[in-house]
Amino acid sequence: MRFFKALLITNLVIIALIIPGFILLDRHFSNSNANAETEWGEHEPEDTDGNNNKPDESGTSISIPKEVYAKLEIDSGCLPSDFKLKWEVIKGKEKVDDYRRQEPVVFGPASEYCEPDGITTFRGNNYRNSASFGYADILEEKLEKVWSIKIGYIDIWTGVGWNGQPSIIKWNDDIKSKMNLYKNKKNKADLKEVIYATLDGKIYFLDLDDGSYTRPQINIGAPLKGSVTVDPRGYPLLYSGQGIDEVNGKKVKIGFRIFSLIDQKLLYFINGIDQSAYRRWGAFDSTPLLHKESDTLFECGENGILYSIKLNTAFDSAKGTLSINPEEVKYRYSLAGKNRMGIENSIAIYKNYSYFVDNDGILQCVDLNTLSPVWVRNVSDDTDSTIAIEDLGKSEVSLYTANEVDHQGIDGYSYVRKINALTGKLLWEKKYKCTYAETNGGALASPVIGKNDIENLVIYNLAKAYKINGSKIIAFDKKTGEEVWVIDLVNYSWSSPVDVYTKEGKSYIIQSDSAGYMYLIEGKSGKILDKLPVGANIEGSPAVFDNMLVVGTRGQKIWGIRLK
Repeated sequence: MRFFKALLITNLVIIALIIPGFILLDRHFSNSNANAETEWGEHEPEDTDGNNNKPDESGTSISIPKEVYAKLEIDSGCLPSDFKLKWEVIKGKEKVDDYRRQEPVVFGPASEYCEPDGITTFRGNNYRNSASFGYADILEEKLEKVWSIKIGYIDIWTGVGWNGQPSIIKWNDDIKSKMNLYKNKKNKADLKEVIYATLDGKIYFLDLDDGSYTRPQINIGAPLKGSVTVDPRGYPLLYSGQGIDEVNGKKVKIGFRIFSLIDQKLLYFINGIDQSAYRRWGAFDSTPLLHKESDTLFECGENGILYSIKLNTAFDSAKGTLSINPEEVKYRYSLAGKNRMGIENSIAIYKNYSYFVDNDGILQCVDLNTLSPVWVRNVSDDTDSTIAIEDLGKSEVSLYTANEVDHQGIDGYSYVRKINALTGKLLWEKKYKCTYAETNGGALASPVIGKNDIENLVIYNLAKAYKINGSKIIAFDKKTGEEVWVIDLVNYSWSSPVDVYTKEGKSYIIQSDSAGYMYLIEGKSGKILDKLPVGANIEGSPAVFDNMLVVGTRGQKIWGIRLK
């Protein structure tokens, strides 16, 4: 009898110890793996006060939409714990446990991202699915040089490099009147301004119509390898990352900058050599996205940090005054056996879920409201190509990603993949043998997500695929991954293809290559309609506004080209 009593007491003690552990574990996974297999908002958030409120990191009760903590059915093998991924949230110099954003972030669809007319960020919006604005009135199916300007170099860094896409924006007249535009440009009706960061360390401001200067350049004094971003609210704010930290053999500051476009003054600088980073490399080739409602900027660095920056913007358009007072919160992570946490592709965002891949080929889905990983996949190699998102509604959300050949050695494979954005499940993949011969092969370019008459296609450009210096442009069927058409180019290409459309929905693809040729391609058939030489390697990616496209070359020129 005593034995059974002792056994019963022992069991009760064990149960009392185990149950709290299971509760804590359950809460941990509810927070870090936010799971929703059905419609948004069907799953009630846990630990609320009955009014769907949740305390933030300071203990303040805040109102949170149900979708923010909805649960997802994560695919087998894609949990952060499967990768032994460790992460921390840092605010100031302090680590924050159980981080909860005070103003919840839920991005809208891509069509709602940019308020002014134009292209304000790399690949256009939070889905990263378009680098063209408006419609092209194409009759002759030809490309025509309209203007070019000469730009410079720093050391070996000439002209415009990868990923080098301009922003093109049509400013509202009231804001235009407050900026330091030249008088003739300030008074010009229908001005569309091209803003381009280049490897000569300058940011250029040009008139889309003729390439003439609209205002003075901003001179960073060190090479700018990525693309600029203009504030999607139409505010006169410019965001620019820096790619190189050496000039004439001497180290220089490297980081991320925010400028006022009222007077072009520097408002804020993030030092890329961040003391809280695990990686000591400070470049920012990626471009940020801004959540308008909460005034929060999201940017990834090659130091392995995802930055969440509450800008606290104060903009008075009537007075022409602008200020910011940024507050940084950082997501940093580590994985056993991995040390290349740097992120060169640009963050893509669906609602409160963000996506990026690091130099080790680790793809993460991170919940922006908790700054915690939701799911993780290994995508085989370093990935500079920016993820693109397709939202078909009813939780049918997919992302497309493709890796380069970098750490695999001289020969390797570029994998093109379609993945369920909410669960991490692989939907299909295709692999192509590519070569690392002096420079990277595989996918350096970001994809076209087809619309209108090519809504069934996703189009990738793969450098050095099956040829040391050639490229393949491949149109894949979105549902099956099967090839619909393929173009074999003689010269390799890192430049991203761009899709443009007529009002009738007919598609055209613009593709540039390393020999300085630009191709106009019929989207549905893959037929090459025209080929235009511009004289030097086009590493950068074009942006298009109606019938005009702009792109820079390593040959120290920026070109304005018309689609005829």
